[in-house]
Amino acid sequence: MASTTRTQRWLMLYVGSVIAVGLALLLGALPTVGQRPWAFAGLLVLASALSALKIHVPLARGWATMSTSFAALFVAMLTIGFEPALVIAAVSGWVQSAFHSKTRSPFWRHLFNSAMLVLSVGAAGWTFAWLGGQFREITQELDVGPLIGATAAYFFANSLIVSTAVAVSTGQRLWRCWHDNFLWTAPGYFLTAAVVSLATLVAQYRRWDLVLFVLIPVAFIYHSYKVYFGRLHDEQKRVQAMADLHATAREDLAAEKERLAVTLRSIGDAVITTDLQGRVTMLNVVAEQLTGRPQDKALGKAIDDVLCLWDPEGTTVQEVPIARILDTGRMPDSETNASLIAPDGARLSVNLTGAAMSDGEGQKVGVVLVVRDVTESVRLTQERVRASKLESLGVLAGGIAHDFNNVLTAVVGNIALAGSDETLSRETATWLEEAERACLRARTLTHQLLTFSRGGDPVKRPMHIGPLVDATVRFAVSGSNVRCTVDVAHDLWAVEADEGQIEQVVHNIVLNAKQAMPRGGQVHVTCSNARLAPVAEVPGAPRQFVRITVRDHGVGIPAEHIERIFDPYFTTKPSGTGLGLAVSHAVIKNHGGLLHAESTIGAGTTFHILLPRSTKRVPAVAATPLAAIPHGAGRVLVMDDDRSIATVTASMLRTLGYTPDIASDGEMAVEKYVQALEIGEPYRAVVMDLTVPGGMGGAEALAQLREIDPRVCAVVMSGYADTGLLADYQQVGFAGRLAKPFSLRDLAVTLHDLLADARRRVTN
Repeated sequence: MASTTRTQRWLMLYVGSVIAVGLALLLGALPTVGQRPWAFAGLLVLASALSALKIHVPLARGWATMSTSFAALFVAMLTIGFEPALVIAAVSGWVQSAFHSKTRSPFWRHLFNSAMLVLSVGAAGWTFAWLGGQFREITQELDVGPLIGATAAYFFANSLIVSTAVAVSTGQRLWRCWHDNFLWTAPGYFLTAAVVSLATLVAQYRRWDLVLFVLIPVAFIYHSYKVYFGRLHDEQKRVQAMADLHATAREDLAAEKERLAVTLRSIGDAVITTDLQGRVTMLNVVAEQLTGRPQDKALGKAIDDVLCLWDPEGTTVQEVPIARILDTGRMPDSETNASLIAPDGARLSVNLTGAAMSDGEGQKVGVVLVVRDVTESVRLTQERVRASKLESLGVLAGGIAHDFNNVLTAVVGNIALAGSDETLSRETATWLEEAERACLRARTLTHQLLTFSRGGDPVKRPMHIGPLVDATVRFAVSGSNVRCTVDVAHDLWAVEADEGQIEQVVHNIVLNAKQAMPRGGQVHVTCSNARLAPVAEVPGAPRQFVRITVRDHGVGIPAEHIERIFDPYFTTKPSGTGLGLAVSHAVIKNHGGLLHAESTIGAGTTFHILLPRSTKRVPAVAATPLAAIPHGAGRVLVMDDDRSIATVTASMLRTLGYTPDIASDGEMAVEKYVQALEIGEPYRAVVMDLTVPGGMGGAEALAQLREIDPRVCAVVMSGYADTGLLADYQQVGFAGRLAKPFSLRDLAVTLHDLLADARRRVTN
């Protein structure tokens, strides 16, 4: 900023000095104007006209502007004298500065141009007189010496005054500025002086025969200059065209490089290029991240030193086949899959493709490699395979659970019937009761199978969960070297839960705790009430929970694994499936609760199960003797495709006082129900199996029965083969449900309660 101000100050000082000196000379010459007024006026008009007529001369670096007013000024100096010529020069300079100007020039620039011509004419006149020339006395023996000197003085004065101003304003050297921009105009001044001198002699002495001698050289010189400037102009156009083409090519190249760079940055694959010897010439950002080598450290290195590949199993090193890619033009199919050790130590599965690069003449110049991280894709493929296997296992597990429950139903029913014989001894009755309880406990095993089946929706009911947790924990550690303590708060809130699913969750967690202590130890389980703030994982969750805490003193879970223990298929056990905790997490989530863990290596692990408090009031379980099994009367229709289950259920109903009837599928059940209505002996209740292979199941049959008799009282029984429908049995139209296997008491209580409700509705 300071340098710019200093330059402007020097330029103003220089311009002012030139203007001041020029004005001083002009003021001294003004009195001489009236000596030859007509000649003065004519030469003034001629000089002004020539000043307005500017000649644009093409140069290699641009254009220059020439004025032919020097001819008129030279004629005026020779014919009417030195002083009048100064006045004509001032007017000519003003016209030259102002005429045909594309931009409006400031006043000081006009003054500077006029002063510059005044000083130029003054220098020419002084030199002419100093060399012995005579103004206004032209003879045939016109001395050449003073003319040459005057012309040189005019040229040097004119060019130096202007080049000095340019050099000061632009910071160039004066010599370089004058040499490059003004030296080339010198021949024009001397040619003009010669022509003017000859023309003056012709006019002075009436030697018109010399006109041709003057005009022919002028025409020849004009034609020569025209040809020269024309060629120079054409050359300038060619140079400019080449410069434009070069600039366009550079811009296109820069744009192409930028597009390539943007493309390489935007794609998610690693791109590496090599030369014919397999040395790295370029790699993008993804390649830098994948290999852990920045580009400045990878350039020039062998590709195998930068891209360290292994076979897919990670057992042997796999070289990049640069030579074979150059020979065949592409990557061998047998080597497209590989593994790569990432900078963080993780083993990645990658897919490698490559192709040979050629120049414009078809000569191969290198290889481009594209490395794609397919680790996630491989993992998803493996999980899809596992999911497919799991789905097949789920179908099998659901079928096994259904059939197993059917078998248990027949066993439990027959045991119940045998136990109802009053002639049995007390000891035999006790054995039958234990057998029945064992069969009902075996029902929990089917819940494990149902984890893999198509269902899984919880069939929730209000309950006190303390006794369930206590029994499950003790059963899980029985027969092992692990002891357990179970503390249940005396005022523990009730929850709404699926008994079988919660039992499975607790069993899975306690089993993990037992396996974490292979040398034995102790598992502490507590059930308590918890008041928590709303949590983000359960939007709108109640603040009150029942907390089940399971703490062991095992080896603990590493910090890098604690966040993944609930992921499907994640396991650190050689024989584990990684499904136990994943299923537990899903079960608790479906209950509207939370399951999380905290662990310290060497100190053990603690799991927290949070279940929402039930909004329903559930009376505490009284330790009173069981009430007598309620009996009833009336016709009851039993529909089940398994003949043994239908028969034992009918026997149980008969023992309870009912009159049973049997149907093997839904169509038969609908037919029997209609017949009973027609003869006036309707069924008080219908007990139907949910699924009938190859026939109409309970849900379809009930839909038809409700059209026939909207007041039909139906109970669904199922082996949990479709827990989603069993959980929403009331939405389908069933009034009650029985989960196989069921005891005589379960059947009696369910029918008694439903029929009592039906009687109350009719009475009201």
